[in-house]
Amino acid sequence: MRRLTSAAGTGKRKGNVLRGPIWPPRSRYREALTQKLSGSQSQGGGTSLEVLELKVPSVFPELLLIIQVSVSGQLWEVSLDYQGDEASLVSGDLAEDTLNYLGFLERTHLFEWWHTKDAEKFSARMGKRLD
Repeated sequence: MRRLTSAAGTGKRKGNVLRGPIWPPRSRYREALTQKLSGSQSQGGGTSLEVLELKVPSVFPELLLIIQVSVSGQLWEVSLDYQGDEASLVSGDLAEDTLNYLGFLERTHLFEWWHTKDAEKFSARMGKRLD
């Protein structure tokens, strides 16, 4: 643990011990990312998916997203788990460029999951069919 030596607002305090960074509420991430992902999206080859709901159960030290999507008339729940550099993208910074990149990354991973879920075990574990 680090000792608090500077102004308040850089972390949570208990006594004079700094307890890590203050992260914006998960709801703030959910709202911002929902705006980037909601609605129907298509990819070359005719596949389109519609993001219906987005949940953000965890932001730090990993970014965990649970996304409900409709693809080819099927309803799925897909978990996207980001760690390391990808998770650190949301370390308090919700700048437009960061959100655009995360939206692109998540859309790419959703389409990749869809096309590989029947052939790769890792992809299969990411999704759960709801209907």
